[in-house]
Amino acid sequence: MWLRLTRGRRLSDLYFFLDPRFRPQRVTRSTDIVIDGMARSANSYSYVVLIHTHDDLSISHHLHSPRAIERGVQLGLPTIVLIREPRAVLASVMQYDAGGNTLHFLEAYLSYYQRVEPLLDRVVLADFTEVIDDFGAVIERTNAKFGSSFVRYVKTDEDEAAIRAKIDAIMAATTPEDQIEAKAPRPTAARRSADEMLAGLDPEAQRLLGEAERLYQRLSG
Repeated sequence: MWLRLTRGRRLSDLYFFLDPRFRPQRVTRSTDIVIDGMARSANSYSYVVLIHTHDDLSISHHLHSPRAIERGVQLGLPTIVLIREPRAVLASVMQYDAGGNTLHFLEAYLSYYQRVEPLLDRVVLADFTEVIDDFGAVIERTNAKFGSSFVRYVKTDEDEAAIRAKIDAIMAATTPEDQIEAKAPRPTAARRSADEMLAGLDPEAQRLLGEAERLYQRLSG
């Protein structure tokens, strides 16, 4: 239901305004930066890095809706689109939400990035691997594109430990304790491989996954 609600432009705008959970995260003229992508694509890591490196920043994040990107472009805001290889993101989603509908998620993935594709020249596209390995380079590209002056993140063991601790604190405040290891947006011992998770996909899911992989290659290629 959530994935379908956030596809329509007018419905998304209304939903993000009315729902108190998302109102602070929606894109407005006072937003400093928009950073959004499908779930399990380094949304939490990138958001926490930004609040770790800046004292006061208005960030639109975790809406998981192409409408966030469209609004960022419309308002001329620094906008980062997060993207991740479909097999990896689907496997992660299936472990995060064991009762979720795989077909609905794949349809949402396709819808999200198909709507983003015409806007690629007006955003910064950041792949999951780059975000995790060198988010500072993503910030540098953002500053170059938009003339902004966000602090470049320099990855150190100390900073990474602080970011992991902040992510864990957010998880502890929002997730039942017995689900944290499966749902944490970081590697855990409980995480199963993509091959294992996707082995039983039905033919329609396999077809949509193949379409998503081709879209990913086109965008990130």
